[in-house]
Amino acid sequence: MAAHVVIDVEMCKVCTKSKGFPFKNEIIQIGAVMMDDTYEIISEFSTYVNPRFGKIDHFIMTLTGISERTIKNAPDIEVALEQMLAWIGDKDVVFYAWSETDYYQIRKEILSKCREDAIWERLIDQANWVDYQKSVSDRLDLSKKLKLKEALELVELDCVGKSHDGLDDAYNTARMISKLETQKDYRTLLERLREKEKKEEPLTISMGSLLQGLVLETA
Repeated sequence: MAAHVVIDVEMCKVCTKSKGFPFKNEIIQIGAVMMDDTYEIISEFSTYVNPRFGKIDHFIMTLTGISERTIKNAPDIEVALEQMLAWIGDKDVVFYAWSETDYYQIRKEILSKCREDAIWERLIDQANWVDYQKSVSDRLDLSKKLKLKEALELVELDCVGKSHDGLDDAYNTARMISKLETQKDYRTLLERLREKEKKEEPLTISMGSLLQGLVLETA
């Protein structure tokens, strides 16, 4: 059985870099949503992760709702990833994330913290991953990257749950992927507006007003 798995990680800052982990962020939550080969959501996975080097400051706690108490008894990243792979099982899988940041963070932590083992190969191999933020930007011919909430608005989906929660962000990304991959004739709000402009039809909304308030992230 083939599966599509959307992964979202939340991170904290690493203030004092270690020789064994010379990176500025560390994972504190993994959220994942599994879709079958028809893009129907069939399962969810979530775990907090106890970082080895990082600390949760006030900004991250406010942003994510995750505190030092939340992660106190959480598994180490190696155990957390093993649990996620056990949840996936032996399915052929394609991984998705909203931006390539999640893939690179997982790769860094596997290579710097986890024992050498063949089980990590499919997570480390970038060919198994789809950056769906890039996919949407390419489809809409945007030079800048959309935030997840902005993309959901353009595909006419309400944001479910809380932003910057790993499971909720993975779930919302999965909903978007399911809609865009199964409804091949669907046109986003931006695409429909561009089509109207080309036909020179009277518009009730302008391109500027549609994008007003959408704060685009720089590449």
